[in-house]
Amino acid sequence: MKTKTLHKSIRRSITGSLGRFLSIFSLMALGVFAFVGLKLSGPNMRATAEEFYARHHLADMSVTSTVGLDSSDQALIRQMEGLQTADFGYFQDVLLPDQKTALRLFSQAEKLSTYELVSGRMPEEKNEMALDFLHQDKYKLGDTIRVTEGKNNGSSILKTHEFKLVGFVKSSEFVDKNFYGQTNVGTGQLSGYAVVSPEVFQSDVYMIARLSFKSMQGLSPYDSTFMSTSDYYQEALKTLLAKQPQKRLMDIKSEPQAQLNKALMQLTAEEEKLREAKVSLDQQKLLFGNNAQFQAMQDSLNEAKEKLEESRSKLQEQEEKLAHLPLPVYTVNNRKEGNPGYQNFIDNSTRIDTLSDIFPVVLFAIAVLVSLTTMTRFVEEERGNMGLLTALGYSHTQIRRKFLVYGAVSACAGATVGTILGHIVLPYVVFNAYSASSTFSDLILTFSPFWTVVSFVIALACTVLPAYLVTQAELRGVPATLFLAKAPKAGSRIFLERIKPIWSRMSFTYKVTARNIFRYKQRMLMTIVGVAGCTALLVMGFGIRDSISGLGQKQFGEILHYNMLAVSQESLTQKEQDELNHFLHSENIKAYETVHFEQLHQKAHNNRQDISLMVPGNEQDFGNFVTLRNRISQKILPLSNQGAILSEKLAGLLSAKVGDEVVLKTTNDKEVKVKVAGIAEMYMGHYMFMNQNYYKKVFGENFSPNANLLQLQDASHSASQKVAVDFMQSPGAITVSQNNDLQKTIDAFLHGINSVMFVLIGCAILLAIIVIYNLTNINVSERIRELSTIKVLGFYDREVTLYIYRETILLSILGILVGFGLGAYFHHVIITMLPTDLTMFNPNLLWSNLLLSTIITLTTTLGLSVVVHRKLKKVDMLGALKSID
Repeated sequence: MKTKTLHKSIRRSITGSLGRFLSIFSLMALGVFAFVGLKLSGPNMRATAEEFYARHHLADMSVTSTVGLDSSDQALIRQMEGLQTADFGYFQDVLLPDQKTALRLFSQAEKLSTYELVSGRMPEEKNEMALDFLHQDKYKLGDTIRVTEGKNNGSSILKTHEFKLVGFVKSSEFVDKNFYGQTNVGTGQLSGYAVVSPEVFQSDVYMIARLSFKSMQGLSPYDSTFMSTSDYYQEALKTLLAKQPQKRLMDIKSEPQAQLNKALMQLTAEEEKLREAKVSLDQQKLLFGNNAQFQAMQDSLNEAKEKLEESRSKLQEQEEKLAHLPLPVYTVNNRKEGNPGYQNFIDNSTRIDTLSDIFPVVLFAIAVLVSLTTMTRFVEEERGNMGLLTALGYSHTQIRRKFLVYGAVSACAGATVGTILGHIVLPYVVFNAYSASSTFSDLILTFSPFWTVVSFVIALACTVLPAYLVTQAELRGVPATLFLAKAPKAGSRIFLERIKPIWSRMSFTYKVTARNIFRYKQRMLMTIVGVAGCTALLVMGFGIRDSISGLGQKQFGEILHYNMLAVSQESLTQKEQDELNHFLHSENIKAYETVHFEQLHQKAHNNRQDISLMVPGNEQDFGNFVTLRNRISQKILPLSNQGAILSEKLAGLLSAKVGDEVVLKTTNDKEVKVKVAGIAEMYMGHYMFMNQNYYKKVFGENFSPNANLLQLQDASHSASQKVAVDFMQSPGAITVSQNNDLQKTIDAFLHGINSVMFVLIGCAILLAIIVIYNLTNINVSERIRELSTIKVLGFYDREVTLYIYRETILLSILGILVGFGLGAYFHHVIITMLPTDLTMFNPNLLWSNLLLSTIITLTTTLGLSVVVHRKLKKVDMLGALKSID
């Protein structure tokens, strides 16, 4: 049989119900866009980083030492099992002319951790330099840059200090724009890096060894095999170097000790000569009596004796210094520990993975349910045409084709647009949000056949499948039955009627509304589910934004009240202590609190967790600098002799509760057991606090202050930088940690996640508009004869609109209430999974969030009532009533 008429009917079904077609198209496009886009954003970010690291041969491991790496270290490192490449190099921290900006000056790498040339060329001569590309706004090619070295005990490591700028580079070892690491010069924080020729350095030892291993080549750095292999080699390398500190200390002491011994022997000989001269002089005095000549000789001997005593005192001081030389510290870092920003970028990408497991799935599920309802209603409206085509002799397969093609075209068109935008637009939006704090610039877009096929299968299933099933059910009837419209849903008594005090006080219109709501149960459930889903997404989106937006204020306003942590050496000379006291009492310092500061660590969730231990010198004043309180009860937590107070995120990672014991490691990997006496509110970083008595009990050492918490008179960035420089210039200073720098890290994180949440909230709002419009449109078309009847009976246009839209408003309110519960659950799941190991989100859901979500949903509902009102005003009453005939 010719199908020309059927094909025309198919085309007309699309053009004749363009609103329905576009609504299915929009639902599929929006669902697939969010689903595919978020599923690919994280992998694309990781692929971009992986390609950059592979192109520049980022080292798998690095080794540094506080005394450099001599020939014995190099030989031992080259013996490491599985080693593929060992690249040794130099570096030195220097200051730019402003004496604030600190750079790490590297020798140009040969094989590992090479640099990407952004502009200009790499240095070739001793007086040439390539600078961090982020300094392009301050310097231009051809400029002369003079640098000064930090604390090197008077010796100079660099042969020259004046360089010509010949290029700008991007390093694979520094991918965070805001954090380069700490230093002992300038403000205590590095502000960038530079590259020079290796000939610039005059040093007998290398400063860094970059290593790569055979079994790690070709593996993705995000693969579990890569990570476990990296951990294995890191521990093996630590074991290999375990005896080196003692050996290097002996080597370092040997020559000075020999010189010292020689000087002591010479001094002893001189003292012996002096003693003999004194004996001889005394004998002559007895024989000849004391005279002016003998007195002069006596004075000369006394003077010589004083000089020898002074020399012996100096030698003893040198001997004491030599005896107390600290044991060299060897640091073996994998990529996560030795590359600022490496782990942060991974964490950012995995946050998107976490979001992609909930947000787009819920959004897609709502789109699927509404599309299913729309297609079901479309088939039911076409009963008459189905009967006609059956009567004309078309087979059931041919008749079904009309609805299958309609569903397939609308679904595939929407899925195609959503897939294209999801592969291109959303990954770029997410990447640009996070690249604001990283040095990655060119996103690598990947195509995912799997998620594309999954999206198309779901899209087709929610349009084609219901069309097939409903058509199959309808075609079981004879053509004469299909020509007749389905009988309206039968009304029935509802439970509310049994509550007489309420029912008797309801107006006629509200009684009708209540009955109609339960009369169309499927539409009621779909409206509640649709609105609840949209509201839940809004609550979750705004909730995540609220949970992170107040982190900075809570952390640095309500909990940490100091501006800076200044760390000094463990034991200071009297001169160094006097300089420190002078600094602490300067006009820039408002108040200070002396503490013992120490870094501990432990492994949790397959990552090393660095923990800052603070032991206050004065417990009463410590509360003015740090507020230790329980997050839920807001009760102040006192320091006790029975245990330590842990920050909440750290306690969660260690699965520790009050009364539990946790095992932590010191910088020397010595294990200590600490009892948890309290868990304190903290949103950024891992902290542990204990009093002096418990510190002595745990570590077996007396309290020794080595740091100060500083409150500044002026907490602005420029003023903080000046104070940091002043402190770092004192000889006993080690490092400075500024809360301004931590605030930058939080701000960068907030920028990224807020940008992503803005897009997702926008998708949720669009979904709410489409869902409410679609369900209302179905409701109107399904009851068009009923609405025409009441209009003929004399209802005004406004009353007709309210007759049907009052149901939508009430169901939307019910959906909003259900959405609150779903949104709170999604919010809890996300803020539990989304933060990094170092951060904790505020788990509380604000009432303002619920209010804003309600306003958006109700505004959308009420706004669409205008569209429905205009549509109902144009209803052909007689045509609608005669349509059954």
